[in-house]
Amino acid sequence: MGSTAIPEDVPGTVQASSTRMKRQYLVAIAAVAAALLLRYLLNPVLGQQGPYLILTLPIVAAAVYGGFGPALFATALGTSAGTYLFIDRGAGLHDVLQPENLTRTLLFVVIGLAVALMGGWLHRSRAALADKVRQLKSSNRAKDNAMAVLGHEIRNPLSAIHLAQTVLQRAPGDEKRIAWATEVIGRQVAQMTRMADDLLDLSGVMRGAPPARLEVDLRQVLLQALEQSAPLYAKKGHRLHTRIGDAPVVVTGDAQRLVQVFANLLTNAAKYTDPGGEIALTLQPKGAREVAVAIEDNGVGLPPGLVADLFEPFVQAPGAASNAEGGLGLGLAIVRKIVTAHGGEVTADSAGPGQGSRFTVVLPKAQGGA
Repeated sequence: MGSTAIPEDVPGTVQASSTRMKRQYLVAIAAVAAALLLRYLLNPVLGQQGPYLILTLPIVAAAVYGGFGPALFATALGTSAGTYLFIDRGAGLHDVLQPENLTRTLLFVVIGLAVALMGGWLHRSRAALADKVRQLKSSNRAKDNAMAVLGHEIRNPLSAIHLAQTVLQRAPGDEKRIAWATEVIGRQVAQMTRMADDLLDLSGVMRGAPPARLEVDLRQVLLQALEQSAPLYAKKGHRLHTRIGDAPVVVTGDAQRLVQVFANLLTNAAKYTDPGGEIALTLQPKGAREVAVAIEDNGVGLPPGLVADLFEPFVQAPGAASNAEGGLGLGLAIVRKIVTAHGGEVTADSAGPGQGSRFTVVLPKAQGGA
């Protein structure tokens, strides 16, 4: 089994984040320096009137550009420099602590903190919006690809069905050809039915009612999922290792939907593992209130950049296009939606291409459950 590793692009991401942070603080310093210069030039006119007024501008600039940290830094710089240059210079500490000066300083600090907090919220909102836009763009690209795959996947069965129809027309009395054509038509119709079922299932899950709130033995759910996926495991000669214990593990939800989740994950593990591969199914508690089910294989693995988008609709792992089972890339999106509706979480990780994959589903235990 492939062990989880830090993606190769993490060091580059950390370095880029560090560079961006340095740039944000440098912008705060530059903005404060520019405001101090402007205030110094206006000092003959303003004197000690409004020593901090102009210094609020760099705080706003730092908040908009860098968020809470740089804005707070600009507030500290502005307070120190403004007090020294326009209040304390040429005066003693006694003058700085005069009620009028102290009030202006405290008011400036409060304004700076407020602007910093708003800047932090704005910065987080912009980051969340950018991430959402990225997800939408990725989903849109995946949907476009899926439409192309759908056309390809539909055309192939239709071509085979058309060929079988031609054979039946040319040799209506040949039993062998009739049997062959019947088998071809049945197999291709089953493939098209699977694709239609995936589309209908995703639509139903996305707009469906919350799952039933019944107590379910998760072990029995896993045994049913294993039974459903057994033919594919036998066909590919995989070695399946199960560690699910003997005691009931009770969760709350819809047993049929949960079977669908784990049958999908087990089938995916079989599809993307070369014949004769090894796959492990493990059920174990996670803390006092949750239970984790892990499905790990030594198959084709996942590139680091794909893991974040793997559970989006129409996203397929590399090699899916050449996979004999076909599909539209909807299975994992359905899995995530069902698991989330049950109050759980599903994650994927991989050490990289050729290093296998691990999918983990975490579900809350039923109250009072084992």
